[in-house]
Amino acid sequence: MKARKRPSTSAMVSARRKESVQKQAKTASTIITFLLEGTLVSISAVAEAAGVSRNFIYSHESLLHQIEAGRQTQADLGETPRQRRPTNGAPGRAALLTELSMAHGSIKRLRQELTDLNKRHEHCLGEQLHASSRTERSVAAAAQDAETRQLTEENRLLRQQLETQGHRISDLTDELIAERRASY
Repeated sequence: MKARKRPSTSAMVSARRKESVQKQAKTASTIITFLLEGTLVSISAVAEAAGVSRNFIYSHESLLHQIEAGRQTQADLGETPRQRRPTNGAPGRAALLTELSMAHGSIKRLRQELTDLNKRHEHCLGEQLHASSRTERSVAAAAQDAETRQLTEENRLLRQQLETQGHRISDLTDELIAERRASY
């Protein structure tokens, strides 16, 4: 029996975010459709038409603002629920203004998300540079340790040679003294 792979937490979070963004887009589209058709914009009606819960709308401030803007547009136009105004196939000025207002809100939200993503990106790059710097320091320290060991060994060999040469000088000095005494 094969073990089932569990999706990673980040994959699940990513899928949930994607689903949420799709639901938000569907809900915003429903609000625009209501305005264009002259249907009364309300949280319950929009939630039902978009296939989302009212709690979903309440949990997304941008959707609440869009619904409120739609209500205000309808109130400004003096439209009553389900009443349609002739548009000759083109959306009315109020609907276009509402759509423009919602587009500005979306642009503002996307700019903020971009700023946040840029900050996270810079933070990640900083961490990578810091880790790289630590690795370089570690490599440099290892090279320095190897050089220190090599120099220590060379120093030990030179001391041995110095000691050997010192004994030889001492022996030669003793021989020289002995020959001088013998020649007197």
